[in-house]
Amino acid sequence: MPMKDLLNYYYYIITDRINMIDKNYYFYYQNNYFCLYRYSNSLNELNDIFNLNTYMLYNNYTINKIILNKDLNILTNWKNNYYVLVLLNIHDKKQITLKEVINFNTRITNINLLNRTNWLYLWSMKIDNIEYSINHLMHKYKIIYNSIYYYIGLTENAISYLKYLNLENNSISICHKRVLANDNLIDFYNPINLIIDYRVRDLAEYFKSCFFRKKMDVMEIINHLKRIKMTNVDYIYFYIRMLFPSYYFDIYDQVLSGKLKEEKILEITKYQDDYEYLLYEIYLVIKTHVNIVGIDWINKKFAI
Repeated sequence: MPMKDLLNYYYYIITDRINMIDKNYYFYYQNNYFCLYRYSNSLNELNDIFNLNTYMLYNNYTINKIILNKDLNILTNWKNNYYVLVLLNIHDKKQITLKEVINFNTRITNINLLNRTNWLYLWSMKIDNIEYSINHLMHKYKIIYNSIYYYIGLTENAISYLKYLNLENNSISICHKRVLANDNLIDFYNPINLIIDYRVRDLAEYFKSCFFRKKMDVMEIINHLKRIKMTNVDYIYFYIRMLFPSYYFDIYDQVLSGKLKEEKILEITKYQDDYEYLLYEIYLVIKTHVNIVGIDWINKKFAI
């Protein structure tokens, strides 16, 4: 079945002007923009994604809207792949800015879908799974094997803060799984990419992406951070989130699933020292707001 016939059959949409971009299908119909997204995440999350989207639309959040098919299903199967149709209320391809990232994270208290606030458990499980397969890495992925212990160490530093500080954080917000420096507004308001987490998650992930994609250098990030108002607990959680090497593990996961070549990991490891310096400068900023002990081995490396 051609894509135009699928749209007609499942959504009663008649169009033959369909653009495929990165495995997704974009089209214009009756004065509205749509995207049929390839869906490859957990099927168990799907109802929660739809319910969160419904909650946001009902409460007038700015977000794009998931459209059910004729069978009232979220997913449509086509050529052995799943797709979700989304009405693009926001269809601007302009690249996101720090302002959008900060303004998106509205604090919420009355919803518990797609909750990712248990960093201690999630990160501990991540490390356990990697260590379980370490012998496999040694034989098949030499580049990863030669760097993985360093990033396990960074994660363990982040976990140590969570264990020993044991601070309650009430700044829970609708966030993104990832916010990337090159995301446009369509990406940013994609409901499939949303979760619930501490509000500093998006800010930290955006800064990480800007750093590794060379959109911002260390001092640009620090200058922005000095102007952003946070609570004392938010500052600490922001620092912990910056310690967690999601940028490395994202590539690691894609290499092991066959989506990327192993050499891609070198684009992260070659900036290892520079990122340590960023962590040091972030610590100095946060220390002016809240009494926090820094990472000893980083402080010794850069302290004058």
